[in-house]
Amino acid sequence: MNVTPIPALPPRRSIAAWAALAAVLIVGFYTLTLALATACVYFPYLLLTAQNAGNLQLILLFVCGLVMGGTMLWSLVPRREKFTPPGPRLEAARHPRLFAEIDRLAASLNEPPPQQVYLIPDVNAFVGEPPGAGGRIMGLGLPLLQILTVSRFRAVLAHEFGHYYSGDTRLGPWVYKARAAMVRTLVGLGRPNPALRVVTRFLMARLAHYVVTRVLVAYWNLFLRITQRVSRRQELRADELACALAGSRALIEGLQEIHRAAAALAPYVGELKQVLAAGYRPPVAEGFARFISASNIREALGAHLAKELAHPHTEPFDSHPPLRDRLRAARRLPPGEEPAVDPPAISLIEDVATLEGELLQKLNPKQKVESLKPAPWEDVAQTIYVPGWQKYVDEYAQLLAGITAGSLAAKVKGLPEMGSRIRDPKGMLLTREQRTGRAADLLGSGLCLALLAAGWELHAQPGEFYLQRGSERLQPFRIVRELAAGKLNREEWAARAQSLGIEGLSFTPAKTLEKSKETAASPPPA
Repeated sequence: MNVTPIPALPPRRSIAAWAALAAVLIVGFYTLTLALATACVYFPYLLLTAQNAGNLQLILLFVCGLVMGGTMLWSLVPRREKFTPPGPRLEAARHPRLFAEIDRLAASLNEPPPQQVYLIPDVNAFVGEPPGAGGRIMGLGLPLLQILTVSRFRAVLAHEFGHYYSGDTRLGPWVYKARAAMVRTLVGLGRPNPALRVVTRFLMARLAHYVVTRVLVAYWNLFLRITQRVSRRQELRADELACALAGSRALIEGLQEIHRAAAALAPYVGELKQVLAAGYRPPVAEGFARFISASNIREALGAHLAKELAHPHTEPFDSHPPLRDRLRAARRLPPGEEPAVDPPAISLIEDVATLEGELLQKLNPKQKVESLKPAPWEDVAQTIYVPGWQKYVDEYAQLLAGITAGSLAAKVKGLPEMGSRIRDPKGMLLTREQRTGRAADLLGSGLCLALLAAGWELHAQPGEFYLQRGSERLQPFRIVRELAAGKLNREEWAARAQSLGIEGLSFTPAKTLEKSKETAASPPPA
């Protein structure tokens, strides 16, 4: 494929200075650790041999030195690293449009494309050359593809290629190996073996152990501060290249969208797990798009982004610069052309449903994903939520006897006692707070079913949940939580329930209560 190189690319700066700095830091760590290991054994030995008679404190100090020195030396031994694919591998033959984008950027920079491209479950993308991978790899997040347009995704790809272009991925593995050795050393000394635990009860051995670990921690902090500072500069360099290739407009919009969506991924996964646990598989990527588009979620994410831009939280050990700094630097560069048509990046991959299944199987090897029943998000409420509420209410109808929407506020005070009468899930021992939470869920389930029986309509989509009648909306589980926390007082709820005409709605209709009594009276199965 003939591609005209893009002019005015940032110069490919030499990585010699960074390589020299990394080499000095790495050699410094190994030299320091070897020196400390030697000192731990040699100095106690000198003191011990200078004594005419055995001194218990010195003997214990010598034993402590032997154990610490051995621990440090063992930590320095290189480990054979096995590469584990982070997700299902994407093939060029199956996804020609995606790989056309990758090849176009590679040709523009005269860089080899990654040998392996993987789908990952994050709002993120990465590149690397890890040991055992057989060359360059790239990871592309399924949620990332869902939330970005093609032009913004192209800017993210260009940023990742910037790390290839600048040589970051060639030096990275050496730094990571040194970090891994430091971690092994500190963990080995911080969680000592039984022999070290015994001897460090004595003053001199305990003091030696403290001094050695403090020296190593100080070097670890120095190493991280310097390498992470360089990492932040590398990110800004990659941003600069992305702006040259795809325009600053696309990068700025893409970075903001990524920061918004990243904050939403964990709560969305929480909702998704409930559906998967019930034996159903909804569209994963589409559900995430719905989740971040929900009005309340969208407002919360907007507020989160605004706070981050106004008051960025930075630490010396951060690997990336604050978003505000990245956007400020990008705005100084040409915006690039705005495409007339900018489809979603998810359109670059084929057969999304199959890929989602492969990704879920990779994340949950023990689960048979093929056994999950496909279910659109529109069906989740009636297929999963309502039957679950009904089963919960049927099982504990006796606890809900006599409770109505109007008396809900008074009953919330008894949540701890109600929770103590609800069985823990099989194989789990819940705390008092968790049992109280389950009791709150029971009241919320009862209110949901009572409203449904009264003709209210259930609206349940990723990120949105409420029951509606005309222009009125209620969120039963939220109402129970706010009553329990005192955010909603009894008088306010009683007045609203009366104005809506629901104060007399029973959480346990007569037939449900009768069924519960029959179940409770029946003998257990033999």
